[in-house]
Amino acid sequence: MCGIAGISTSVVRDPTYWKRWATRFSDELKHRGKDDAGLLLMLRNSDPKPVFWGREVYSDMLQYIPEKSATELLTEQVNGFILHQRLSIIAPGDRGHQPMCDATGRYWITFNGEIFNYIELRKQYKINTITDTDTEVLLELWAKMEDKCLQLLDGFFAFCIYDSLENTYTLVRDKTGVKPLFYLNNKETFAFSSEEQTLREINESKEINPTAIYLHLKYSMTDAVDWYPEVKTLKPGCWIRWIPNLRSIIDRQWYYPSTYQRLNEVRDLRELLFESMRKRLRSDVPMGFAVSGGIDSSIILGIGRWQLGMDAPLHLFSVGSNGMQGDETEWQKKVQKKHGGQMHQIRVEDLGTPDFEQLVQLTKRPPVAWNNIGHFALCRKVREVGVTVLFNGQGADEIFGGYPDYFIQSIIDGDQELKDFKDHWPIGYSQASKIALKRKWRGKMSQKFKHKVDQYLWGNWFSKDQIFSNDLELHPVVEDVKERMLGDYYGTLQDSKFYGRLYQMLAWEDRNGMAFQLESRNPFADDLLLPKYFLGKYSLNALSEGGMPKGMLRNTFKDLLPNDLFARLDKKGFSMPEAQLTQKFGSDWKDWFLSSKLDAYINRGNREKMAAKFSQLSTKELSLYFKISSLGLFLENQSS
Repeated sequence: MCGIAGISTSVVRDPTYWKRWATRFSDELKHRGKDDAGLLLMLRNSDPKPVFWGREVYSDMLQYIPEKSATELLTEQVNGFILHQRLSIIAPGDRGHQPMCDATGRYWITFNGEIFNYIELRKQYKINTITDTDTEVLLELWAKMEDKCLQLLDGFFAFCIYDSLENTYTLVRDKTGVKPLFYLNNKETFAFSSEEQTLREINESKEINPTAIYLHLKYSMTDAVDWYPEVKTLKPGCWIRWIPNLRSIIDRQWYYPSTYQRLNEVRDLRELLFESMRKRLRSDVPMGFAVSGGIDSSIILGIGRWQLGMDAPLHLFSVGSNGMQGDETEWQKKVQKKHGGQMHQIRVEDLGTPDFEQLVQLTKRPPVAWNNIGHFALCRKVREVGVTVLFNGQGADEIFGGYPDYFIQSIIDGDQELKDFKDHWPIGYSQASKIALKRKWRGKMSQKFKHKVDQYLWGNWFSKDQIFSNDLELHPVVEDVKERMLGDYYGTLQDSKFYGRLYQMLAWEDRNGMAFQLESRNPFADDLLLPKYFLGKYSLNALSEGGMPKGMLRNTFKDLLPNDLFARLDKKGFSMPEAQLTQKFGSDWKDWFLSSKLDAYINRGNREKMAAKFSQLSTKELSLYFKISSLGLFLENQSS
């Protein structure tokens, strides 16, 4: 887990240019990794010159030993660099230093992520390594087969490969977008980074995408579109190649979900998840487990306990609200009693406006609800305890049919089998039927009519141009519930009409975790095989084995769940007393809510009216108040 960046120009730049952007990228990415730093310079009419930046003592067992500091080589001859800020998880120390080159010296990599099956791949492809890192195995695989190796990788990643022979930069991102990667390409410069702000500075751009603000407020989407028009997101499951000599980009999709929908092979779920966890428990730093009070995180913890041994010390992390709405403390205690371990709990009543401010400052994103803040505080606590890797249960609901939306979709599909256990649904049948009817109506509307409806509902807040320029739907029309599950899991990789429910949660996990140099591991979301053999392969009725939501998952791992939790049906996901907290602190946010920075995007008159009646706001209005305040704080930080 690290931060990566790079830049390539087609014009001659003086040393101050290169020093400025090397320093700026490094400063922006340091919170992602402070264990090591490295810089590789590309020189005109010359082979790349490696530079060890930060320290000048290096293992004599490795090739390409740097002999000079970076500043001495930052001359007019430079025409590009790749940079790395390292958080050491596997093989800490000098051996894992990056940028790293392959055995021939042709390929160089700056890598962010984990390849969990690197030991198996090293053995299978007879790769001789000297660093004992997953990075080196990936690099040697790339040297053998280039992008064809991507289908072999079990893990999550974002990386750049520099080919010194062809003078090309290839950027790659994993299939679900666990790790972020952004880039810009203008007439003179191509650049990329794990974060966006330095890229904006290179492009001298201050513009905010109004559609991003519209979607944030209307649908609580924070990652459906790019926030900055000239800074692009590399899509999950894709790669791009920058060719400086041609000043052009090649882009390709390397992962196709539809390919695996045609697989008919049946695999054992318990065997797959146990094997997935076996590989994901590889770490040279302390690990911990998030405990929400639901079955997904309890299963992950149970497998971890079984594989690490009953005597292994475990750190558990949770969020509790002391009897307030959504408090999961009692369920978390049941999980702790079942599997043991030391519980570290974040108390909701201890959170406040300073946490809100720190989140926006460190993550450079406006939160959509208090649960973003709660998770941010949990990540901070994890690092205070000294844990560097945290296991989570994200992705299970999408694979095994846990969300209420899937049962709503079953009504739209006319699935009668599921009605037999409607009393066990994660949403009341009557409520689900009403929502299904509304979605049917909207699904039959033309896009033009949808815009008119949205103008009627949101015209007091947004301009007509903002409303009519957006075609993205929170619940797009789908063929059946399987397509909705695939869309929630893969997002745009499945179809451009999906915003990516899982993608947004994983993006927040990365932002909140890396704000404190914390790696999140989600076996359900980043495993190579689980989605291939289970996602979209079974009907919702089959997944709801025994008449229980996610019944297939529950029954397979019944022995790892507390008895009460196995039978629990009311779990609503990670929840917090949103309205109560906004009522408590919202009056302090008036300056954010009424910020002049918002005037270009959200009607000021409506905001003034809402602020005037703050104490009488409904639960729905308080949610809107939170999101507008969040945007105001975000925009104020953008200009500071």
